[in-house]
Amino acid sequence: MTTIFTGGFRSRFKYREGVAARGRRLARAVIVINRAASTAVFKVRIRGIFATALTKLALDWGFSVVQPAEAVAERLGLAPDPSPPDVTVKDHGSKSGVVVLGSCDAAGALVDRVRDLLDPFVAKAKDGVKEIFAGTPYEEGGRHYVKTPGGGIAEIPSRYVVYPSPRLFTLLRPPVGPRRGVAVPELFVAGRYLELDTVGGVKYSRFIGPEDRLRLGILADGKLRQLAQGLGVRFKSSARFAGEDALLEEARSLYGELVGLSSRGWREGEVARPGDCLYVVLFDPEAKAKLDEVRSSVAPTVRGHHALRAQRLGRCVDVLDHAGADVYGRVAEYLARGDVEILHVKPWGDVIAMRGRALGLKNGVLVIRRELKPGGVLDGIGVKIERGFHALTCVAPGSTYVVHSYYDASGRLVGSYININSPAEIGRRIIYVDLLVDKAISAEGERVLDLEEAAAYAEYFPQRYRDPRRLIPEGRLVCTEEGIGQEASTQQS
Repeated sequence: MTTIFTGGFRSRFKYREGVAARGRRLARAVIVINRAASTAVFKVRIRGIFATALTKLALDWGFSVVQPAEAVAERLGLAPDPSPPDVTVKDHGSKSGVVVLGSCDAAGALVDRVRDLLDPFVAKAKDGVKEIFAGTPYEEGGRHYVKTPGGGIAEIPSRYVVYPSPRLFTLLRPPVGPRRGVAVPELFVAGRYLELDTVGGVKYSRFIGPEDRLRLGILADGKLRQLAQGLGVRFKSSARFAGEDALLEEARSLYGELVGLSSRGWREGEVARPGDCLYVVLFDPEAKAKLDEVRSSVAPTVRGHHALRAQRLGRCVDVLDHAGADVYGRVAEYLARGDVEILHVKPWGDVIAMRGRALGLKNGVLVIRRELKPGGVLDGIGVKIERGFHALTCVAPGSTYVVHSYYDASGRLVGSYININSPAEIGRRIIYVDLLVDKAISAEGERVLDLEEAAAYAEYFPQRYRDPRRLIPEGRLVCTEEGIGQEASTQQS
């Protein structure tokens, strides 16, 4: 038996009018309810460096904000609300966007609003987080995989021994874009406060402090152990606000659901239990500037606030906010010295990190030297990387392309690779979102690469980047220690 939880409005109408009048009033009530249901029934929890701006927007859009951070609650005059959220928003690892996770209705409604206002990069996972589905494992290259209901592929960790026969899997990490997910032959069923699983043990959200862990641990070792009969339990962050009765009631319901899932037959590819929807939302400089404006309406906010927060400056940005000085460009240039990190962010959220040493701003371009590890081949150029090879990377602040030029041990130019991307931000972290189109320059000539991949994922892009081909620069550009030049003129000099 499957237990279905539903939510909505309950209204009582008392009419003295005739049938027609009752119909008109009911129709009007339904319209009001539907408009309210589009956002107001959804509770959102927002954390991270975009929390103030996104909380302000969520309130304007009619969402209910729960468990707000103390500083955000103070800025916006929010009363405490410990309710569990329908959707959670937290920082993406690059600090240049957010991850949105929750019920599909709530997450979709919030992302749609953000998309309409900010036009960011948006990638939606092909399947739900903790989705339970039936699949048959297969082996490829010594690893085991299973196809997901959404058409993606999930890898099965090597610690599990699996055979090519149908069984239930839980998606711990769903596929996003071309990235494969991770699925395990275990069952995880989550509620609003806790999660039961077939792995065993007691686990806690990292947001649960020592005192609450002690209280919840006593409950887990006592009544929950008797109820769950050897199953594992994980307390979600909202569990710290819940009473014992609520936790036991939910555990009892989840236990019944888990037993029901494991006791019936499932067809190949069938979803036994839907998971939460996952979105990766990335902000380019234009979107961050709009978020700066929103934040400035409720708190002192310096221009470039969110770009500076992505540089992991912490409370230093708060000082700049209150100073009110327009120093973003100078601060970014000051940070772009010595050892720096280049964050090449894919539209679906994967981050390729490259480290190097900044040689300084030359003719308005930040030049970075990177030492290359021998072995492998330079992408698009086809030259094997030998000992002593190095790259010079040129990043012009705000430019929609980055030039990587490769040199051998004698300093001879081997070739260049031009990456097309969202306008680059500089600092101790150079950040941009890859638009997937590239231009390779070698002795064999010039080639534009990955147009098919860009077309396949163009729906992830902001409208202004839907045709990245128009951003490809002309000529045989090369990065030198003096900035960006043309290869021919560089060779002549």
